[in-house]
Amino acid sequence: MEGCRFADRSHRLMLGLDERTLERRSLARNEVLFRQGEKVAAIYFVEAGRLRLERRTFDGRSLVLGTTLSGNFFVEVAMSFLSLVAHQVIELRHRLEIMKVRSAKERVMLYLDLNAGPDGRTVDVRCQLQDIAGELGLTREVLYRTLAGLEQAGAIERAGDRILLKKSPGS
Repeated sequence: MEGCRFADRSHRLMLGLDERTLERRSLARNEVLFRQGEKVAAIYFVEAGRLRLERRTFDGRSLVLGTTLSGNFFVEVAMSFLSLVAHQVIELRHRLEIMKVRSAKERVMLYLDLNAGPDGRTVDVRCQLQDIAGELGLTREVLYRTLAGLEQAGAIERAGDRILLKKSPGS
């Protein structure tokens, strides 16, 4: 394999990487990038050549698990990273969905619905309401008035840092 590095600007921008902080590495054919059991703390981009992932069996045989071709990322033991990226994509989709709603009341109810806990009704407010207002594209005052109106209408119940969804916005 020849060179594991971030090859072009779009990949660096996508991951928020600074060209000056990237570690570049070229490997000779059959050179080991890391060994089984070592802690892997990097994501690699195969710029040229290919990278083979193999494991040694208990009796010393080589078992090829896969090959990463040039132009692709290689991530070993990074499910938490992939989970984080997937979560961020979902959050961005939710934000886009929320921002398409014109009514402040409907926007707030959608936000609460999307951020409800496992019970589907309880929202733990983990930041200041003014920060939520900014996420929703509303002023702080509009968010406060909207929450008060929803509470008065019986759609929500507020208790400290929790908001309980009482009924759907259409009921």
